[in-house]
Amino acid sequence: MGKEESVALEHCQELMEKVETIEDKLHQLEVIKIEFRQEIQNKINYRSALLSFSFPVLILAFYIINDFSFIHGQGQLDRSALETFLITFMLSFSLWALGIFLNDIFKKIFWSKTLPMGRKALVKQLFPKYNQKSQWLIESLEELLACETLTNTELPERYMNIKSLSYIIEVLKVKDAQTLREAVELLELEIKNIRVEQSLLAERVSVEPKKR
Repeated sequence: MGKEESVALEHCQELMEKVETIEDKLHQLEVIKIEFRQEIQNKINYRSALLSFSFPVLILAFYIINDFSFIHGQGQLDRSALETFLITFMLSFSLWALGIFLNDIFKKIFWSKTLPMGRKALVKQLFPKYNQKSQWLIESLEELLACETLTNTELPERYMNIKSLSYIIEVLKVKDAQTLREAVELLELEIKNIRVEQSLLAERVSVEPKKR
């Protein structure tokens, strides 16, 4: 392997490391956004379920305490055991349905931006924690994008992705190309074929390198 070819290969391998790190950090940012939305959803679901099923449970408990005469030390029940069971079963089923209905209602209420305990309040409460994580990743991304490997490369931005770099590194290794420019020309010839274009191109890194 010639000196020029070796330099090109080493440069592309460094680019690959940087691009992989950038894409990993961008993925982490997306994960943070998903976790942020998911925690809000979980808290709303929890509060809705807690309130919606508390009411039916309280109603059922009140009914049982006041309806069963033996709890008050009275004699036999006015109704038969079967009648009492059926009434209790029907009431329990009705309260269960009521709980489901209330759960949907409370979810809509808690998703409201105006309610003091609604989504807006949750966003305000949880945002600082997730924003701190995001800011750390953004700062590390900015440092990466300002590195010399990315700012002083001849590789077109279109090919600044893992798929394209993998192809370029491979053709440099097998000596199909001796320089970065030759490797890029081979890549451009390959992607003219629509069948292989998707396998060699990918959506570029969304944050552009800062030129010095």
